[in-house]
Amino acid sequence: MTPAPTLAPPSPGATRRAALLWLAAATLAGCATRDAPPRRLYGLTGTPPLPPEARPGRDGRAWVLSPDIGLPDLLDREEILVAEGSAGLRPWPEARWAEPLRDALPRVLAEDLWRLRQPYPVALGGTPRVDESLESLRLIVRVDEWLARPEGAGLALHLRAHWHWTPLHAPAGTALPPPGRAELTVPCAAQADALADAYRRSVTALAARIVAGS
Repeated sequence: MTPAPTLAPPSPGATRRAALLWLAAATLAGCATRDAPPRRLYGLTGTPPLPPEARPGRDGRAWVLSPDIGLPDLLDREEILVAEGSAGLRPWPEARWAEPLRDALPRVLAEDLWRLRQPYPVALGGTPRVDESLESLRLIVRVDEWLARPEGAGLALHLRAHWHWTPLHAPAGTALPPPGRAELTVPCAAQADALADAYRRSVTALAARIVAGS
């Protein structure tokens, strides 16, 4: 039998070079991790002041906001997007939504509608805050656009939405408020904090339009 070849151990120089290469790679990876800006989370938080032109509306029935607010598919993500060029989109660096907009928007919109309509009740979905003995309407909202675009040195958040009502607990043939549509623009600085705040203020402005048209 032919004896198996014997592998020579690596030389001390080769071992030292391999160790130095491994240490350099680990150091670079550590630097990249330390230098990367931390990811920050934002949400539709706070209670913006009501717009000075807000009006209470004329419909005194209870409202139940449908939680299934229609949103463009591009908003169904955690990145905060900004329009770029004629048709491009880019995520704001290291900024993310803390919760899906599909969950946050109905809750916050219902809160703002209630602030504007007091003492008339507003509930979200099937929550028991609305007395079933009261005449009530279901409010259905769809957002067609909710996106920021560069404008001058800052940004402008554009919100387009439409809405309508259906009877929920009301006599047959009950009169409904007219359907409505809104196009809103909220300017803000080109900063993640300012952009998230503009999103929150745009919800209040939308609620004011809905109530004023009722």
